[in-house]
Amino acid sequence: REVRLVSTGLKWSVLTTNSWRDMLRELQIYVTEQTKDGRPWDGNVPTNYKIKSNTTAEGVDDEEKNLGRWINRQRSLFQAGKLKKERQLDLERIGLKWSVLLTTSWTTMYDGLCAFVEARRKQSPSGVWDGDVPPNYKTNTNPPLSLGRWVHRQRSAQAKGQLKDDQVQKLEMLGLKWFEEGEELAQESTPMSVTSSSTFLHQSVGNQLNGAAEPDAVTSTSEC
Repeated sequence: REVRLVSTGLKWSVLTTNSWRDMLRELQIYVTEQTKDGRPWDGNVPTNYKIKSNTTAEGVDDEEKNLGRWINRQRSLFQAGKLKKERQLDLERIGLKWSVLLTTSWTTMYDGLCAFVEARRKQSPSGVWDGDVPPNYKTNTNPPLSLGRWVHRQRSAQAKGQLKDDQVQKLEMLGLKWFEEGEELAQESTPMSVTSSSTFLHQSVGNQLNGAAEPDAVTSTSEC
């Protein structure tokens, strides 16, 4: 029975003494990949990030190889005061942050936008980006980033004055348009229609006070 169970892939001890160290090495590999272009690591691993070799022959995901969830568990243990001191120091030496800041995720998404813009400029005959990202666009990274939704949130934040000046400057230098094409036309047409209606109302009131016919009435009489 033991041989049969082992042949099916059963592990007698799921959390072995080396499993934590194995995951720490996987984290080191992840950090090396993230910093190979000279950029600093942001101290975070996306929750749904999985190590490439984490699928068994039967196509089943190995929970131990889900690096993002493993990092979340380390943070939970740290916040509860249950993480061993030596493990805490090992993770801090690598650069892990115990709390994820919004500014970090903004930088990650901005880098994704930079890559998107560069690709679009190469594809364009004129070498120019149109300043927009499709609403449902996701990157082909692991894990994929919902870049289209993120750009929409930046536009909303900018319209409400909630976007930092340096972030606004970075996006504008990249060429991002704050309004989508349809929204921009609506913004331009709305004030004109209001002004036109207001002008017509004042003219009508003035004509009535002076005893004159309204413009439509004059036109109608002349045509007859």
